[in-house]
Formats: sequence, structure tokens, C-alpha cells
Amino acid sequence: MKLTTGSMNVVAYSLFEHFTLSFVIFDTMKNRLLFIFILLACFYLPEAQAQCVKSTPYTQNFDGSNWVPQTSWLNSGSIPTCWNRLLSTGNYLWMAGPPALGTLNSGPSGDHTSGTGGYAVAEGWNASGTFRTVTHLITPPIDLSNDTTPRLQFYYHMYGSDIDLLDVRVRKLGTTAWTQIHTINSTTAASQFTSQNSAWRKHVESLSQWAGDTIQIRFSAKRNTSFSWWTQSRVAIDDITVEETPSCDQPLNITTSNLVSTSVQLNWTSLNTNQLGFQIQYAQGNGGASGGTIVNSTTKPASLTGLNPNTTYSVRVRDVCSAGDTSIWSPYTTFITQCSFATAPFTENFDGTSWDPASTWNVQGDLDQCWLDQGSATQFWTPGPPAFNWTQTGPAGDHTTGSGQYMMNQVTSTFVSGTNPRLISPWIDLDTLVSPELSFYYHGFGIGMGDFDVYVQKLGGSWTALWDTSGVTHSSQNAPWTEKILSLGTSYAGDTVRIRFDCTNSQNSFYTQFAIDDIKIDEEPSCPKPDNTAVTAVGVFVAQLDWTSGGASNYQLRYREVGTNSWNWTTANTSAKGIGMLSAQTTYEWQVRDSCGSGDVSDWRNGPRFRTNCSFYTAPFVEQFSSASTWIGPAWPDQNGEIDDCWLRSDTVDYFWTGGGTAAHYAGTGPSGDHTSGTGGYAFARSATPFSNTADTELRTPLIDLDSLQSPELIFWYHMFGPDIDKLRVYVKALGQSVVLLKTISGQQQSSSNAAWMKETISLSAFENDTVQIIFKAWRDGTGSFTAYQADISIDDIRIDEPTTCPMPNISVNSITYNSADVTWSGTANSSALEFGVQGFTFGTGTRVSASNQAYGLNNLQPSTTYTVWVQDTCTSSLVSLWDSISFTTLPCPPITALGSVALNATTIQGNSSTVGSDSTVWYWGDNTQDTGTTAQHTYTTIFGNMNVYQVVYSSCGSVDSLLHTVTVCDSMNIVTGYTITGLTVDFNTTGSQGTGLNYDWSFGDGGVSSNTSAPTHTYANSGIYVVTLTASSLCGDTIVVYDTVEVCTPVTLSFSEIATGNNFSFTATPANLTNYNWDFGDGSVGTGSTASNTYSTNGTFTVVLTATDSCGTQYTYSKDVATCDPPMGNFSFNIVSTSSNGMTVNFFASSTGATQFHWYWGDGTNDKGNSPNAQHTYGVISLQYTVRLFLINDCGDTTVITHSLTEVGIDEGSNTISVYPNPTQGYVQLEFGTTLTADIEVFNAAGMKVSEGKVQSGNDFQLDLQPLPAGSYEVRISTENYLWRRRILKL
Repeated sequence: MKLTTGSMNVVAYSLFEHFTLSFVIFDTMKNRLLFIFILLACFYLPEAQAQCVKSTPYTQNFDGSNWVPQTSWLNSGSIPTCWNRLLSTGNYLWMAGPPALGTLNSGPSGDHTSGTGGYAVAEGWNASGTFRTVTHLITPPIDLSNDTTPRLQFYYHMYGSDIDLLDVRVRKLGTTAWTQIHTINSTTAASQFTSQNSAWRKHVESLSQWAGDTIQIRFSAKRNTSFSWWTQSRVAIDDITVEETPSCDQPLNITTSNLVSTSVQLNWTSLNTNQLGFQIQYAQGNGGASGGTIVNSTTKPASLTGLNPNTTYSVRVRDVCSAGDTSIWSPYTTFITQCSFATAPFTENFDGTSWDPASTWNVQGDLDQCWLDQGSATQFWTPGPPAFNWTQTGPAGDHTTGSGQYMMNQVTSTFVSGTNPRLISPWIDLDTLVSPELSFYYHGFGIGMGDFDVYVQKLGGSWTALWDTSGVTHSSQNAPWTEKILSLGTSYAGDTVRIRFDCTNSQNSFYTQFAIDDIKIDEEPSCPKPDNTAVTAVGVFVAQLDWTSGGASNYQLRYREVGTNSWNWTTANTSAKGIGMLSAQTTYEWQVRDSCGSGDVSDWRNGPRFRTNCSFYTAPFVEQFSSASTWIGPAWPDQNGEIDDCWLRSDTVDYFWTGGGTAAHYAGTGPSGDHTSGTGGYAFARSATPFSNTADTELRTPLIDLDSLQSPELIFWYHMFGPDIDKLRVYVKALGQSVVLLKTISGQQQSSSNAAWMKETISLSAFENDTVQIIFKAWRDGTGSFTAYQADISIDDIRIDEPTTCPMPNISVNSITYNSADVTWSGTANSSALEFGVQGFTFGTGTRVSASNQAYGLNNLQPSTTYTVWVQDTCTSSLVSLWDSISFTTLPCPPITALGSVALNATTIQGNSSTVGSDSTVWYWGDNTQDTGTTAQHTYTTIFGNMNVYQVVYSSCGSVDSLLHTVTVCDSMNIVTGYTITGLTVDFNTTGSQGTGLNYDWSFGDGGVSSNTSAPTHTYANSGIYVVTLTASSLCGDTIVVYDTVEVCTPVTLSFSEIATGNNFSFTATPANLTNYNWDFGDGSVGTGSTASNTYSTNGTFTVVLTATDSCGTQYTYSKDVATCDPPMGNFSFNIVSTSSNGMTVNFFASSTGATQFHWYWGDGTNDKGNSPNAQHTYGVISLQYTVRLFLINDCGDTTVITHSLTEVGIDEGSNTISVYPNPTQGYVQLEFGTTLTADIEVFNAAGMKVSEGKVQSGNDFQLDLQPLPAGSYEVRISTENYLWRRRILKL
């Protein structure tokens, strides 16, 4: 074998590169051995090894058979021997692509060469070596001896959030130092690569400094984490070329900007410095630009114009370096011009071919090119339905047809990152609309639902929020879609707008699919639809509906059983409507629309479906959960299972109750079989997914009537195996009462699935004669584990019945005092007998009482006395327990010590006793008065000085004590002045003043004074204003000075009289010697002078105000009310709304003229006085034998009385007296006539349908049989040739 020096160097270095890592720890002697080993290996290498040196031009596209990709994620494949990848024992390594593991939101979707070939990729894989963050790929030696200006060219792809950089270095063969020639960091990569489908990027570097040498090139990939294989850190390279640099090099990396519907701006990287210009070639389609239109440009960037909207183009460029020297064409890139504006009306139902759902659940489908979307690899908008249907989120079908498409927010990871999903419509021209309106349907069912927001943007403007919602908006996949209507109003009319739909997703849930469908922008209708439909209450046979009007005051409502075709219609003039005569345990659908006027009605608005309740069950009650048709366990695709329709569960999200058996449990929780037979069914609380947290859920029985049981008892069996179980609580709720806790069972109770079921027995005697529901509430503890799903709580064999034995009660005595004690006992009965007496009494001679609720309080006992108490439970009328007894001793009478305090405020004293154990307190105030009470108050009225106040306390058993309090009392002082002016004479007084030994000194302001009198009289010489000063002093030395200002003048009394003729009034003022008479007649008219007149144009009460001025300039005012009225006239009608166990509800409607007050007297001893002509009254007893009186009252106090009986249906014709009884009835009704007649008898129901008929022939009576008819209100019509009588009857 012959080796040249160069080839020996290559072989030696290659060996050194392979073995250095293994022998780096050798000492000097071992290094010498290593060198000898290398030399020996050089002489024995096969001659093929020398062929690793490559000549130029050199290319590598990684498609050869020596590039072997992974066969699984557990191995690293292989590469040719002339290439070297370092860190072969690490878990981040260069290998042949594509990787074995599917998409990880990193790396390219295909190679650069053909899209289906190979490439080199740095990949995390499941190796046992040390975690690494850097890996190197080294080329074979490349001989540049034939090149003068060599260059390196390669393509790269760097998509992935864990990528740090790609570093490229060169070294001369035989040296160890690497020279860096280029680095691409994560920031640059993130701007160049946004998805796996992003185009490969080309890079070119000069190798001129190594011309004539033999070199190697190293590609180093670095990631920003040291985790093992599951990272987004795929750095890829392809199509490496080392060649002589051409005289006119190929341009690189075409980019587009300013892309609109008819033009685009292009830019690219040119490697040449001596261009004469550029050529641009473009063609429609994405198959390349060859054969397309060529345009010349002398500058870059360059623009292409005259393009078609919403069209895909391919474009490429080349440099013109000199005459006859043109570069090859660059690789082509594609772009799509923007859409032209859409024109309103605009609709989108996402069913067209431009919307294509994805074929796998974690990949985004294709969107219409005229719509824009923003998001990330882990969260985005995509057409639905999804390829994989999670039953915990999303709708069951689209809104349009139920089987079409819609748009939905998709989350592919519970660790969402990047931009929140945004879906943006095309630009829409609203020039054709006067008052535009946006409507769409949405569906928001899932777990951990985030926020959903809608925005609008004018062309050239910013985004404006229109509406938002958050959380779960729909209860299940099958819940009907909800329509949202948003008025854009005149502020957007004539504009060009686009709509944006945003989602903000939760960080811990896959189940966050907000969906939208049937978007529409059109003219706002003249009669808008009602909104906010709701079912506010559901009974067995009735339902209460509600909605918000679109603007009308009248509505049309229709409803029907689901699955039927015929609608039941009704009308309403209120936004709440009750519908009755429904079937029990039946699902209904309903619609409502506004009635805006004749022929002008809105579109129908769907209301939420509702299901009427089950009829009451009657105890004894048994449930074994074994019906395969009503209790169904979770199974694909219904992961929620089913429960009996008459039972209720709080939800089916995350943690919920369901029926079924052992196949539905996760490992490590739940029983191995049911309690009844071991192979039947039971009910259990189940986690929806392995990713769960703390939660609770309820299961409610049907309503159960306990009237038939004397001492009801609840028995059930439970199985609680699972480390994440928190507790099970059992409650009972009686109709109209609050929930009562019966039992709490905490923590895991069984140690395995095979452990036996446990029994629980609970007395319901406190709810005897009630109708109740039993509530089982399960709690799951999710605080201690990331996967807290082993929390299945199971129940079986529920029974409510009489107890089979009556246990002897277990008695205890508590709260013992010297005269009382509380006796309680535990047992199964609600009714008991109790006998007590002083210890040693003969049983049967003591005090015997009846007790309930297992408790009784003993009072009026003697201190320090021992008593014996006997108790016997009565479980049923024929089942009693044995007597049990207990003895206790009352406490001795305790001594008491008087404690307390007094507080004096002026002449009022308050005593507060804080004595412990006293039963009464007497206060002796020291002025021969006394009061009783723990707190007492007294006011001294005549005496002040030192007072001895005694506080005496007593206990009921004879203890007494006292306490002395000493206080000093002074009478309070208060000066009140007043005066009466009669001309120039003023009578002063101090009436109401308070004080002891008061002395008064007066100064009247005109030099006059007076002393020692409380009520002086002073006459002023002249008219005028005077300041009067009073100085008052008491015996205690307190002084108060009071100032008053008086004005004296000749007195005047102003008034007027009036004479009315119809609505014409004449007024005369007295006295007549004043000035400036001014009249305000209260209807906007005015007058002057001492006499005036006014004619009122309307009826009513008017306040007439007269003002005048006296000779001193004092103005006097006098007012009086005058009234004109029409007599009140009118009538009223009524409508029976409903009858139930709560009574009968009737609506009354009055029509009147002249009345302003409506006083209703209902005929049952109650009344309602108010200002409203309409009223509603509920009669406690269902009957038509009520006579209702309506008092119509006008503003003048005139009254008209209208009287009707509830038996009236219309106005009887004829004078014959008709008697109807009994009414209400349960079956037969007797009709009796005042005179003999021949008549037809007809019966109509509340819907106006004839349900019965008969005939009376020359008779005085007739019997109606209503037994076959359902309960409700009926109208009986009795008609002859000349007359018609109508009566209303209630059938119970």
C-alpha cells in the first residue's frame, strides 16, 4: 500500500478525531501508546479510506443510501464513514433526517432538494449518555487546490422554540483550530421560520482564505435546554455545495412586503457588487415562474403591479452583472395577493371547498385565503369538525345543518404558547347598508374554557371591542348553538370594516373549543328578534319562560314536544310567560318572536330546551342502578354515561356521577362489582380525564313522598377505594326547606377494589310526612398529585322504608343548671315518650310528656336535687323501644355579688348591672322613685344634689346583694324665647325654658329694659326692626344670652274667596287696601288686582297663590286649592292564570276614565289599594265563588264601584238564574235553572276546544260529568234560541 503524506495526515487526523474522546484521560505514557496505536493503524487502513478527500465542486444532499435515518426514537441511525458527528453518546445528535418521531412543532416538513428526500438534522433522542446541548457535524476533507475563489453554499431550517443557534466553522486539515465563518442565532431564526412549512433559507460564505488548501467544515447545533428527546430543537441543513464562486452569482432569499390585492414589493439578497440591473419573472400558480412574464429593474426593492386579487403567484429573480454575464435564476418563492373587498350583505357558513378541516387532531386545517389567522403551533383557529372528537369539548355538529363545517379554536398542548388565536374576516364594504348588524352563532362547551372576544375595525382605523364572554357557555356538546346579534349602527354605515374573533386559552386543558358558525352582516331588521331566552322554572306539568324584547311589547310564542311536528301557539304582552298542561318527564322545544305591528314580526328566536320534572315517587323507595337502559356507564363515544331521567346530576364536566359497572373505572379506584349481585350496576362519581384537580359533584334522587311512613329510614351501600377520594356527604332536602347534612364519610374507606361494600343507615324521622330529595355529594382531592383521578366514589342499593326494629334510645343530659337541664337521645324515631321525677319516684307516677326530634328541655327544677329521666322511642304505631333511664343532679343555688355602674348625663342617670347569675335588678334612685331591669334609666325633674342610688340584685333561688352608687345632680338649663306682635306691641315669653331659679334681664333695643320677669310686654313707639337681648342666669351660676330680632308694623291678614261657575272661577282678595296683588291660578295663568277671574280648560286640582305687600313693605302670601273633575267611569275584566297546590292566580285588568286610584277588594277578606289599573291576586283556596269589587276614585274624591263574580265569563243574556255547584269540583257538577228551559249544554277547555256537550229538554236542572277531563279551567255555555249563559268551572 502506498500512502502520500497528505493522505496519512488525513487518516491520522481521522483516527485522532475518533479516539481522542476515549483516551483523553491517559497520562504521558499512555499518550505515547496512543500515538503508536495511531501510526500502526495508518499502515493497515484499507486504501478506500484515502477516498474521503473530496474535490470541488463538492455537493451533498443527504439522499444517499449511506445516510440512514432513525428506525425508532430509541436509536440514532447512521451516517457515511467519511462524515463525523461528535458526542455520539449524548442525547442531542446530528443524524439523517427525517426523524422517526412525528411532528414536535420543530424542524422542516420536508427536505429542500425535492420535498421528500433526506437532510441532516440535530435531534434529541433517547440515549443513555449525558444530557447535551451542543452537537457537531463535520464534513469529509475537501480539496480546494483547483479553486481560486472557493465558496460554501448550504440551505438551513431552524424552526423550534428550544433552538439556540447554528454555528459554521472551517479548519485547515492538519490543524486543530476552527475559524468561525457564520452564526445564525435564535432571534434571526424565529423571524425567518414560523412553522414547519416555512421555506428553507440559503446561505453563502466565501472560502477564499483557504484557496489551495484541504479543509473540513463543521456545523454546530445548540439548543437552550439539556432535556432528553422531547424538545423542539431540530436544526436542519441540506444541499451543501463547495465550489468556485461564479462571476455572476445567484441571488438569494426573495422576500415580499406591502402585499395588497393588485401589487407587491419584492426584495432579495444579491451577492454581486457589479450589477447592471435585475430581471424578475413571475407567473400565476405555485408551480414555478418558468415561462412567465419577465420585467426588468435597475433597483431593488422592486414592485410588481397589475396583479389579480386573491391569486397565487410564483416569482424568481436573477442578477445582470454585465453584457452577456447573467446569474442563474434564484429559487422561486410564492405569494398570494390580498382579496378584494367583499360587499354587504355578507355571509359565511364555513362549508365551502376553501375551508378544509385537518385530518389529524393536532394540525391546523386549510382556511379560506381571504380570511387571516394568527396563532401558534399549540393554539389556532381551524375548520371543524376535528379529526378526533373530544367528548369533553366542542359542539356535536355545525349550526347550519348539523352535519356541516364550522370554525373552532384548537389547542394541541396543555402548555400553550405564542400568539393567542385570532380569526380575521375579509374587508367588507357596508355602503349598501343604512344600519348594519353583525350576527353569528357560537358554542362554548369544555373544561377550563378561556375568553372569547369580538372586535371590529374600520379601514384605516384601530380595533374596537364589540362583545366578550368567558368560561363555559354551553352545558354539553348537544346544547343548541347560541346566536349573538351585535348592532353596528349608523357609526359604521358606509364604511369598510372587518371582524376579528379572539380566543385566550387556558394553560391546563385541551378541552377549550370555542366554535363559531353562520356569520352574517346585513341590514338591521325593522322588527328585531327577542334575545336572552331562558327557562326560569320547570315543574311536572308547567314551565316558566323568559326573554328580552327586541323592542316590541307583544310577542308570539310556540312550543312542542321534541320529535313532533305540530306547534302549540300562544300570544303574550309580557316578557315572562308560563305554559301549562305539559306532559311529565318530557323534553320540549320553544320559539318566540316579537310582534311589532300588523304584518311586521321578527324572525323566530329559539329558546333553550327544557324537560319537565318526574312525578313524585311514593315511599317505600328502592334503587339498585341495574337498569341497563337508564343507568349507562361511560363508553366511547359517550364518555359521560347516562343516569335515570328522574335523577339529577350537577354536571358532566371533569368530575361527575354516572351509571355503569367496573369497566368504566381507571386503574386503582372503584369496586370490582356491584353490591346487589356482584355483576350488576351501581352509580359512581368519575373523573373525566387523568388530568384532574380538586372538584365536587352532586347526584340527587327523585322527589320521594314520605307520607306513608311513620318513621322513615335511609339505607345505602357505598364503596370508596381510591387515594384521591376526599369525602362523601349525604344531604336531605324537603320541599320548600333548606338542605340538611345527614352524614359525612371522609377519605378512602376500602383498601382494594375487591374489598366489601359498606352499609350506612340514617334515620329520616325528622322528615316524616315531607316530600324529600336525597343528595349524594362526592369530593375529589386534587391537591397532592398531577394526575388526581383515582377518586371513584360508588353507591348502590338505596332504600327508604320503615325500620325493621326499634332500638332503645341512648340518653344523655346536658346544660345542667340549678333549675333546668336538656335531655337528648339518639335513636331512629322522631316520636318519643319521656317521664321524669325526683330520684326514687315510682315509675308511672312521675311527670310524663310527649317529645319529638330526640330532645326535651326540663325546667322549673329544684336546686341540689337528683332527678331520674326515662325515655321510650315510638318507631311506628305498633313498634316501640324498651324504656331507658338516666339520673342527674341539679346544681346548688349560686351566691351572687352585685356588680354594676351608673352614668350621669345632665339630669338623666343610667344604671347598668353586670352581676353574674342574677334574675332581677331593682334601682332606687334617691328621689323616692325606682325602676327594675338589668339596664334602667331615670331622669331627675325637681331635685338636684347628692343622690344615694342603691342597686339591689336577686336570683330566682333566693340569693340577694346590693351596691351603693353616689351621684351629684344638677338641673339642665335651656332658654327658649318667643314673641307675638300685635301692631307696635310685642308680647315676649320664655315658654319651654328649663332651669332652676332662673332670672331674666331684658333689653328691648329701643332703650327700654325689664328685669325679673319671664314674659314682659313692650310697646314700641315707631315701626322698625329692633334687636332684643335676654340674659338668663340660674341658681347654679350658669348664664345664657339670647338675641332676637323683631320687626313691628301694622298687622295684616291676607285671604281670598272664590265663586265657581263650571270651570270659571271669580276671586276676591281681602283686605283690599294693600298693593301689588299678584295671582297664580295653578294652570299657568296669572292675574293682578284685588279681584281676578280664570277659566280652567282641564279638570284637576289647582293651587291658587295670592301675594300682596303692606305699607311697611312686608309681602304676604295666601294659597288655597280649587278643583275641577269628571266623574270616574269604567269596568274591569279578569283572567285565571294558574291553579296549583299553592292556590289560584288571577290577573285583573281595569279600563276607566277619570279615575286615578284603583282600590281592589278581592272577596277573600284582603284588598289592594294603588294607582295601577291592572293587578294580580293569588287566592289560597281554589274557587270561583269570589265577588270582586273595584273602587274607581278621581282626584276630587268621587268614587264609582264596579262589582263582578269570578263565575262570570261574559254578560248573561236573559234574566234566568243559573246555579253551579260544587265549584271547584273533582267530578260531577250540578246546573240548576230559575225557570224551566230547553237548552244546549257545551263545555270548552282553556284552549277554546269543545270537550263535552249535552242537552236539557224542558228541565230545571242538568248534571255535568267532568270526571274524564284533566284538571284545569273550563267554560260551560248554556244556550237557547234567544239567550246565552256562560259559567267558569275549575276541575281539580
